[in-house]
Amino acid sequence: MMRLLSPARHVRLMHLRERVRRGGRSRLVEPLVKRLGGSPGWFGWFRELSEYYRGMTIDEFWVRYTNGREEAKKLWGARPRLGEADYRAFYAETDYFVLRQMHYHRHDAYYAVATAMRRAGQPGAFCEYGCGVAPLTAFLRPRFPDWRYTLVDLPTPTLEFARWRFRAHANVEFKEPGLGSDLPLSAAYDVITCLDVLEHVVNPLHVTRHLVEHLKPGGTLFVNFADDAGEENLVEASAQRSQTIAYLDATLRAIVPLDLGGLEFEAQYVKPAR
Repeated sequence: MMRLLSPARHVRLMHLRERVRRGGRSRLVEPLVKRLGGSPGWFGWFRELSEYYRGMTIDEFWVRYTNGREEAKKLWGARPRLGEADYRAFYAETDYFVLRQMHYHRHDAYYAVATAMRRAGQPGAFCEYGCGVAPLTAFLRPRFPDWRYTLVDLPTPTLEFARWRFRAHANVEFKEPGLGSDLPLSAAYDVITCLDVLEHVVNPLHVTRHLVEHLKPGGTLFVNFADDAGEENLVEASAQRSQTIAYLDATLRAIVPLDLGGLEFEAQYVKPAR
């Protein structure tokens, strides 16, 4: 008889399958196109960038990307970073992160999140908290066009790019968090993602409580939290990591818990129904 997998193991295997499948077609096709002399501009991620930057070529992209990466390495230490306002300013000082995130996420496919949305039914509400260039919404919106999307991030070049790429879609709204406890959500959501965010904020426990408060009963939260303090991975965030994980484990039902023996996962939690 086939042994049934535990829910946690089943979802971990789903995450592994997602990483294997993530952009598999693009990973196979893109190198082949290049070998045949084709242009990377054929791919959607670069078409968007080229349009946004008024006809930027792939050669210009690589020059800007390479130079921007070197400049960004120096930015954090270029002036004192004495508190939350100084930390946040770092992300507004360069548009390098637009280029970096579009290239980094160019093969991403979020099947686990799509599965949670499918289970919630339509129409639903999705929040990409700490959206950057909004790779999740770019993947999910064509598949769930009747959903409502809320994108949250600091007022930075990445958020401006996200506003531009969804400018024609009335069901995509944008919110910006204030300082400290001035957090932006007011509605309830079926699915919330908070990826590559908590290590960059001074109050990750407060942010996490805010997300849980705005998650519908039965709703799903996808979250990660790097344990690697230094520079933009804030020491203040690292100091609250254990409390944040304990709060999630006590408040929500862990499908894939946030901390598995020190390994970093994109965790998945479900809010118990009332």
